Amino acid sequence: MVLMVALTALVANGTPEEQQMFFDNLMKSTAQSYQSSSNGYVATSTGSEIISRDMATLERLYQYVDKNFLYDIDYDAVYEAMATALFDTLGDKYSYYVKAEESDDYEEQVTGTYGGLGIYFSKTYQEYQDPDDESTIYCLITQVFPNTPASRAGLKAQDYIIAIDGESVVDLDANDCAKRMKGIVGTTVDITIKRNDAIFTVTIKREIIVVPTIESCMIDDKVGYLVVNEFSTGTDSSIRRALVKMNLEGMEKLIIDLRNCPGGDVDVCLNIADMFITDSEILTVSYKDASRNVVYRATPNLVVPPEVEVVVLINGGTASSAEILSSALQGSGRAVVMGSTSYGKGIMQIVSSFGTGYTSLTTASFVGPSGDTIHKEGVKPDLEVEELTVLDEELDAYTELLKSKKVDDFVDANPEYSAENVSKFSEENADTGLRKEILDLVARNEYYSRMITDDVPVADVVYDNVLKAAYEYIQNYEIVGGKVVNF
Repeated sequence: MVLMVALTALVANGTPEEQQMFFDNLMKSTAQSYQSSSNGYVATSTGSEIISRDMATLERLYQYVDKNFLYDIDYDAVYEAMATALFDTLGDKYSYYVKAEESDDYEEQVTGTYGGLGIYFSKTYQEYQDPDDESTIYCLITQVFPNTPASRAGLKAQDYIIAIDGESVVDLDANDCAKRMKGIVGTTVDITIKRNDAIFTVTIKREIIVVPTIESCMIDDKVGYLVVNEFSTGTDSSIRRALVKMNLEGMEKLIIDLRNCPGGDVDVCLNIADMFITDSEILTVSYKDASRNVVYRATPNLVVPPEVEVVVLINGGTASSAEILSSALQGSGRAVVMGSTSYGKGIMQIVSSFGTGYTSLTTASFVGPSGDTIHKEGVKPDLEVEELTVLDEELDAYTELLKSKKVDDFVDANPEYSAENVSKFSEENADTGLRKEILDLVARNEYYSRMITDDVPVADVVYDNVLKAAYEYIQNYEIVGGKVVNF
């Protein structure tokens, strides 16, 4: 009865012939598509048939509205709304349509150069629902790039942005949030963060952000360090050059840092895995049509010799292709994985331009060489090492310290970045109630913020506790025949 009342209202202003035609077509389509069963109603048409039927019905509805609606119709808005609704109803946060008016910002992210804070975030498809208010949707930080204003302010992947300059993000779309965070270089923006049960605000100065896909260096004369920020076109070539360079510099051990890496191009990831693994399965890609399933195996063409010992670092911000690489190196016995369990995004999206917008569509799932499912499960580290974070009970003191001029004044008076000066700052501010490790990081970040980008150290084995643990560990473990033999 409710359905019939709604439909009658829909066509009430049409002519009798139009009304009858609408109902006849609707009932005919419904009868053809469903048959009664003891369990309710079961679809009997193929997907292609259902799509053809629905599109024909939708076109008739659109033509009816166009003919009879009293006011002008914004056809572009209708098109955008229908495309958006198609993806929204899939119920998959990784499948979405980027509207034309948002495509410039989307392309800007893809190019890797933009002005702002140095984060990636998602609002529409990775959302925080306030248990007391189902309509509340915040921005989830999915990646914080190293040596950027956001990283120096202590923001982390999996933090929620709930307000920008004091304005709640609830009623703002992702595009509006991004615009508010961007601005003239040198100006500041207040970002209110929700981390677990704590809420705090930090003031961040905007900079021109150039997103490097990789960074690398030799920590000492034997240990190399490779940071992968994302897997995009050319990342594999950049990594190959970095590995060859470190090989020539005498690299015997390597730490690969995939923390907070959101992934990216799967083919690029497979090319990178192939640099380390030979004669072993890397990945199985499973499609809706099983005949399209693909098993990828490594080729004999190694870039990193099997005797080079490898540690991979992961955390809750390690996702997608970064998890594939972690899983492949771990499952083949080529590397020890350290850190905390990864995000658990084991599905693949195809990103395509569509009209004046873009689409992202989930098309396949990933299974690592061990047979473990990555999606929702994540990659579990061989050795767990928790990252140093500000405790809930420290947040008030931490926020107050960042708002004060204590850090600025100290660095002004002690401009040389050294372990001695960092320790001096921590000693002078011990009465804040913050742990020494946190105070050390606050001082280090301020020194980093004042350095020319090229002078900022790539590897920090003093104040980065996870990297420090990996560096100490890799001194003592051994690989024989491509397999870890002592951990």
